[in-house]
Amino acid sequence: MIGVLIVMSLGIVIGLAFRSKTKTIQLINKSTIWIIFLLLFFMGISIGANPTIMKNIDTIGLRGFELALVSVLGSSLLSWLVYHLFFKKEQNEG
Repeated sequence: MIGVLIVMSLGIVIGLAFRSKTKTIQLINKSTIWIIFLLLFFMGISIGANPTIMKNIDTIGLRGFELALVSVLGSSLLSWLVYHLFFKKEQNEG
């Protein structure tokens, strides 16, 4: 965990140093997409090579779908509640 925080902090410091260099930032943005694709590719290889995961992929997929669905519904409900409690009154008054 400490390693992750150190790498992220280093990235923030480097980002602050390069924030005025738009060409560098554009190159980093483009390369980030390809790095994410590469990461997903290697994760797919790891999942495909693991017989335990492949044997239970239907259960894992169903649980993942359930978790995503509950997360989206919960976030939507809470957002609606916060909007109506804190922002709708101000909108009607203005």
